[in-house]
Amino acid sequence: MSTEEPQRTGSTAVNDEDADATMTTPTAPAAMAAGNRKRPRLDLSVAASEKEAAGRERKRGKKSMFGVLLGTLNQAKSEDKERSRSEAAKKRQLTEQRLQDRLRKETDSVRRAEEVKKDKTIANRKEEDLQLKDSIHKLRRTRLPLLANFLTTTDRIPPTSSSMPSSPLASLPKSHPPPLYYLPAILTPDQEAFLEKRKSEVAEAAEAEWSTFHAERATGVAEILKLRERVAEEEAKKRTRSGSTSVAVENGDDVRMGDDHEELSGNKEMDGGGVKKEEAGMDVDDETKPPPPPETCAPVPEDAESKPAKTETKVTSVKRETVQADEDDAVEY
Repeated sequence: MSTEEPQRTGSTAVNDEDADATMTTPTAPAAMAAGNRKRPRLDLSVAASEKEAAGRERKRGKKSMFGVLLGTLNQAKSEDKERSRSEAAKKRQLTEQRLQDRLRKETDSVRRAEEVKKDKTIANRKEEDLQLKDSIHKLRRTRLPLLANFLTTTDRIPPTSSSMPSSPLASLPKSHPPPLYYLPAILTPDQEAFLEKRKSEVAEAAEAEWSTFHAERATGVAEILKLRERVAEEEAKKRTRSGSTSVAVENGDDVRMGDDHEELSGNKEMDGGGVKKEEAGMDVDDETKPPPPPETCAPVPEDAESKPAKTETKVTSVKRETVQADEDDAVEY
């Protein structure tokens, strides 16, 4: 037993060595295959490109959806802006138009007020000129024929055969001292002929001068009446405009601003309070007055009935008195 055991152990050791040799020393093809086998390399560029492409697609999708959403929101915002701009533009246009209308009305009212004021001054000046000319011509018409009955210290009495000067109404030559009028108790034949001829010529010339001035005065009075009518029409229009604006404010249809009120008040001040004075001076209609009670009614005298007519004729009489100047106070030029 003891001899066999070492043999077995030796054989097992040999077998183990052979197995190790076979494992350590492979065959040639196997060694070549083992030597050629390598670990495959990963293509990182392709993977990165694929990842980038996938990321791009995802981003593109996200961007496209986000872009659509943003586009919708932006479109809504733009529409709101356009709508607000259009409404603001309309409001601005309406405001500008209202301001332009108001400015035009103000300029028209100022222009009309200036025209009315100018017409008033022109009418007053023409009336004053006509009054002065009327007084002068009336004085010449009455005085020159009377002065023709006298001789003056500047007269050069020609013989009976010679003619009179061409203009009998010509002013006497100025000298120092002024010429004196005289009438001798006994006239010579030349003086009598001179005076008779001068009387007839002066009377004819004075009447011709008065007729010419009468036509001129008629045209001047027509112009003055036309100007006064225009002023009265403008004042009536102004009253109607002020009344319509006040009624509109009371009804709530229109709201007047402070400048319009100042404009109307300024126009009334420009008129000088003439309208108020005229209205105060006008007579009140009998219909507006409350009738007296029947018990206290008394018979109205005839003088009371004739008072309105007298008050109505006061204005015309005053105007005629202003037009007809006093001959004694007139100055001959």
